Amino acid sequence: MDKEILKLYKQDESIHTLYVSKSNREVVRFQNKKNPHLINIRSMTKSIVSLLIGIALQKEFIKSLETPIHYYLPNALDHISIRDLLTMSSGFDIDDKNLYKLVLHSDDWVRDILNLPLERKGTFRYKGVDYHLLSAIISKSTGLPLSDFAQTNLFSPLEISDVKWESDPQGITVGSSGLKISFESLIKISQMLVDNGFKNTEEIVPSNWITASTTSGVPTNLSYGDYGFGWWIKSYKDNEIYRALGSGGQQMLIYPKERISIIVTADSKTFNHVESENLSNKILDIIT
Repeated sequence: MDKEILKLYKQDESIHTLYVSKSNREVVRFQNKKNPHLINIRSMTKSIVSLLIGIALQKEFIKSLETPIHYYLPNALDHISIRDLLTMSSGFDIDDKNLYKLVLHSDDWVRDILNLPLERKGTFRYKGVDYHLLSAIISKSTGLPLSDFAQTNLFSPLEISDVKWESDPQGITVGSSGLKISFESLIKISQMLVDNGFKNTEEIVPSNWITASTTSGVPTNLSYGDYGFGWWIKSYKDNEIYRALGSGGQQMLIYPKERISIIVTADSKTFNHVESENLSNKILDIIT
């Protein structure tokens, strides 16, 4: 089994790291030692933000998913809820390709995001601005930057300390991307997810939040699948799997029924999500 997976790994030099486990027993772990210790996981960051929203809800910093975001961000419209942000259904009229232009010229990202026009609220549209607002909401509700809240409530309990997370000009942790983390730390997060939020007997992320985030997505008409709360949901052999995805083929896959996790990180310039998904599907075929 490990030889078959090793062959897949060696077929493409763009792949930096590959991890496969079943029932949290390591099947393979490959790492190109030439690559940086901290990995830019790109839009996989959104999935980490979702975990933190679940923790904030449990600790009652956030009232509910239906709470209008203007409760935390007074300049926001009153008919956009936290759920709308999590499912990227807020209606803000911007695509990620235009997000760079917005932040390049902005000294207050949250202000300028809230001033964007709205179009088709309630319909999925992939855009990082929704997740940056979620970061701002956690900061407002807890009194801590998202990065500090994450360190206290997610990373430290998982014995993770090797992270770097970018901030906007106002000091708000970037919610859409910007997280750099080690391969070993990604493995710890994947192990916690396989155990549905637990590390040994300690619940790190509410298990009911993980279930809610990864089993009922909104339709997207994209090949990635449906979109839950920060996770892409798809079926494999009639069973649901869910993924955190970042541009350039960065991926964390969890197959709950078989308690399988797969992590892929790669050169974002020479690898893509299609290649990454094909790789993970071949691995699933081998180990199931």
